[in-house]
Amino acid sequence: MRSTSWQTFRFATIYMISQPIAFLITPLISTSGYQGWISLLLGGLISALFLCCTVYIGRLSPGVPWVQSGEQIIGKWPHRFFLFVVLYWCVYYVSIDLESFTLFYGSIYMRETPQWFLQLMIGLVIVITARWGFVSIVYMADGLFLITIIGIVTILGLFTANANFQMFPALWTHHKMGLAFRDTFTAVSWFGEWFVFLFMVPHLKFGPKTLRNLLLACLLVTVAVSLQWMLTLFNFGAYYGSRIQYPLLELIRSSTLSGFLGNADPLLIGLWTTSMFIHDAFLLYIGTKCAAQLFKFQSRKAILPLLGGTAVVASLQYSRDTTRFLSDTNSMAIVGFWVLVDALPVYYAIIAFARSKLGKKYVQAGE
Repeated sequence: MRSTSWQTFRFATIYMISQPIAFLITPLISTSGYQGWISLLLGGLISALFLCCTVYIGRLSPGVPWVQSGEQIIGKWPHRFFLFVVLYWCVYYVSIDLESFTLFYGSIYMRETPQWFLQLMIGLVIVITARWGFVSIVYMADGLFLITIIGIVTILGLFTANANFQMFPALWTHHKMGLAFRDTFTAVSWFGEWFVFLFMVPHLKFGPKTLRNLLLACLLVTVAVSLQWMLTLFNFGAYYGSRIQYPLLELIRSSTLSGFLGNADPLLIGLWTTSMFIHDAFLLYIGTKCAAQLFKFQSRKAILPLLGGTAVVASLQYSRDTTRFLSDTNSMAIVGFWVLVDALPVYYAIIAFARSKLGKKYVQAGE
């Protein structure tokens, strides 16, 4: 299957929006307050830079999987090192998502259910989804895209009525640029992982239309997260807004709406859960490609239970100490690691560009 550019747009939107819209808002309000929009704007620009470098690398060897062609750019062993880092990052990311979802679902809807049971069941669903393969994951994102966008637009539109827009001038008057720049890295760590689309080669052709549609997805994700951040801030204020874990859920529960819209939290949770399954299934798919290239496995599907089981075990360890989990996931060390991994296309693009220029000089000197 070869993905069209618009399929890639829909998949990219679902993949990139699933995590920041759920987990980025509260940390951003707690640290940046009214200036979070600066961090989101700068984060979106840096994310777009990572995306352009990703497309540049993807166009160098369009018919060869990146796990193989990458070593032609930076050499065999540096490329293998980066593949190992990506493999570790994928498994760790899935374990964080498992623990985050378990904390959310277990603390609100299934308080009497053991955490280990929830993690095992969710991990099993993610492994099964990843086992269906890349094509099924893309089609799932296709089916979810329109419903998700309608849901986000409807919810954001409904709750502007209760927002206190008199806070708006504070967005321009409360500035601490040091905090804004620090939280820019936090924003990038949440929606800067465009390098994962290199693993779609050769299913995906990185042409001008693909670049355009991926940039549109980047813009859409940045705008959606920014609007949710602003809506949360204007409804709850900087103090209370920094203390609620799940802003959209609280917005629905605090509303005076009745009927379907007043009880829309199950629909919202269902959409977000499905998008999380797509996100984590694709991460495991990437992990299997890295492991197969590193360790020469003949079948990628045989690696899935191993990677999924490792992620579940890691999340079980985190469930023993929730305080440690929250401090780790919000620490600058983890944010820095995420940004360094997200910047992989930049490293490859710089080396590829330098080698192309040096190669031309050598050819001209030989002539």
